[in-house]
Amino acid sequence: DLLTSMKRASQRFAGAVADTGAKTMLKTDMVFLERDIKTRKEAFGIEIYDILKAGGAADSASEIQTAFERCQGDIGHLETKVRSKKDEMRAIDRSSAGDGGGTGAGAFDAGEAEAPGIPSTP
Repeated sequence: DLLTSMKRASQRFAGAVADTGAKTMLKTDMVFLERDIKTRKEAFGIEIYDILKAGGAADSASEIQTAFERCQGDIGHLETKVRSKKDEMRAIDRSSAGDGGGTGAGAFDAGEAEAPGIPSTP
């Protein structure tokens, strides 16, 4: 009947709007994470410059390696977050395409969903 049909259409529309909002938020988070990755790489360059300026290349190999490993860990953590956001977007797409109801926002695991930012270093 007409009322049931309108109700279903309204639910699909509401679900699609919710999914679009969730995907927009995820895209924004990914942009911030990519910016954080770039910022961390720049900070690494400055750190290496300071190490080399203070001690020269031959004397600073272990300090450089330590700085690199720390930077690599930070960037790896941020890249994991980006992959998680991409997985969440794919889950929304699959859910939206699968049932047409647009209820994909709850289909992903939010355990890895953190606000973007550079992890603190000891």
